[in-house]
Amino acid sequence: MIVSTFELLPVDIIFEVFDYLPPVDILQSFLSLNKRFSRIIMNEYLWHIHIGNSTMSLSMFNDLCQNALKVVGSRLVSLRVTLTNAIGGWSLVSSSLKYHQTTLLQRLHLIDIEPHEFDNLLRSPVIKQLHTLLVDVTQHNPFNRLEVEGVYLTKVCSQLSLLTNCRLSFNVYHKNRFLLDKYSEIPKIILPNLLNTTHLRTLSLGINTTRFLKRLISCIPFIENLSIGVEDVKMTENDTFDMNSLPAAVDASLLLYLSRLHIYCENSISFRRIIALLSSVFGQLSHLSLKIVAFLIIPTPLVVSGDIIQQLCIDRLKPLATYNLNIELDVKDDLKHKIIYNSFLDAPFTNRQRPRYSLHHVQTEYFQHFFSRALQQSCQMPINGALLFPRASALLLTGHREETCVSELGNFRSSISSLVPWSLLRKTSIDEGDVVTAAELESILRMAYNVHTLEVLEDSGFFAHAILHNIDNLGTLVNQQVQTLILNDRTLTFKNTEEFCILVSNQLPNLKNISFNINDSYDGWSWRPSRIVDGENKSTKLVLNVIYSLVDHLQQLVSLHMNLVNFGRYDTPCFPHVIRQQLRQNPLNRLYRLRCSAESIQVWL
Repeated sequence: MIVSTFELLPVDIIFEVFDYLPPVDILQSFLSLNKRFSRIIMNEYLWHIHIGNSTMSLSMFNDLCQNALKVVGSRLVSLRVTLTNAIGGWSLVSSSLKYHQTTLLQRLHLIDIEPHEFDNLLRSPVIKQLHTLLVDVTQHNPFNRLEVEGVYLTKVCSQLSLLTNCRLSFNVYHKNRFLLDKYSEIPKIILPNLLNTTHLRTLSLGINTTRFLKRLISCIPFIENLSIGVEDVKMTENDTFDMNSLPAAVDASLLLYLSRLHIYCENSISFRRIIALLSSVFGQLSHLSLKIVAFLIIPTPLVVSGDIIQQLCIDRLKPLATYNLNIELDVKDDLKHKIIYNSFLDAPFTNRQRPRYSLHHVQTEYFQHFFSRALQQSCQMPINGALLFPRASALLLTGHREETCVSELGNFRSSISSLVPWSLLRKTSIDEGDVVTAAELESILRMAYNVHTLEVLEDSGFFAHAILHNIDNLGTLVNQQVQTLILNDRTLTFKNTEEFCILVSNQLPNLKNISFNINDSYDGWSWRPSRIVDGENKSTKLVLNVIYSLVDHLQQLVSLHMNLVNFGRYDTPCFPHVIRQQLRQNPLNRLYRLRCSAESIQVWL
């Protein structure tokens, strides 16, 4: 028997090699190699597994669950699961882990899990020994529709007594946020029985109210790193605000160990209230990160200006503390005097001496008008856009072209184009307007060569037409580069869905994800099932024709999502029970999972 040099390597070297390989490849290549490798894989190696992404097919997802999790689940220490577009994906993961009575799982990162799936997870013995639980959700996840603050934090802490690091990134839902005028009317809070926080050192939450956060502070005595979002009721132009109504500062002894604080404020009143609440702990912080997104009307008692931030935040920090500021203000009635703008120019923190490497922006999304001659002039020397915007991931194109330098963005010779972090961009969004032509969009996508998601929101159908009819070679580039296409085109109705499907199939055969809206009416044409003879069956046939057509012709498609827009509650063209029945009788040509409601249809392939 010939023994290779690789087989004689020390175990720690083999472990380092394994860290670079997908779990299924390790198992298929080495598990049956010999007894030594079998023992290493099953009894010694600690597994860190990532399952899923937005373009992973149902069969591949299931294969990872069956041929990786099911085999080595007892040695699993870290698991990351991306459930975006994965209908019922957690059930596949859960069924694979049930084969192991005990696991070593300490770190779990869940992306876009559904609330009912998470509830089932919290009852599972597999997670009892978790030290780290991270839950991230996308904008339309049902978690962002919860009306009770703290309900899942309470559930998590009651089940996970060893938890040291917790992130629950979803936001509280203000059902009637613009009608509320009393803080006592804001959604219910569940926190009084928050248990098992003795080990909790790092906590990150989405957007909540200051009333909730005031209650939370008394429940996390050993917290060291705290990240919170805040949104209290917004003020209108006619509202008045009594500065004496700001909450009193908390007793600093409640947060004795807090050293790092991140605050995200959705409006100016939230900024004032949370800063007043936490002002007593600023002096003990080693780092403060503050983000504010607010609309201001001058004059206002709740102004957010450079001197206010200096006075309320920066001056309260200890001398060696570090800080990040991310301020996005939309100011009305200040164009002439530029009071707010000048306040930031004059603030001491703006003029503070800083190392050159610290000059960068921390946002992930940028509108095209951000890349302007003003930005060019503020950079005294040529600079790499990826260094200036290290976290950039999306470019948003919106507004009117005369307001921006958008024509220069796609020109690689332009100095403004050199400011854009092209290599970092993964998504481009276009909103209604004449901001960009088809040729300019093609140039921008060519520069942003790593963009894999294109989102179009429009009333005219211009960009959808340009892509699907390959105007200025735009369709060809989208087919080569874009994996996910999101179309919100007001002109798309059941009248033209057949043509739409044919054009998509012919022009964009490489798509992996497609999401689009079908509208009830456009330009005098409408579809009302309740007013049509046999409307239920005719509507079902229209919906199924779209599904069959795209699934049959887009061979790389893994996710199809249709939203039915502006149809009345009792006039929806989607009848889930009929659609499921028809698909059982005439199934798709691939393994699939279906999620269907009166408002949307989603298929995972």
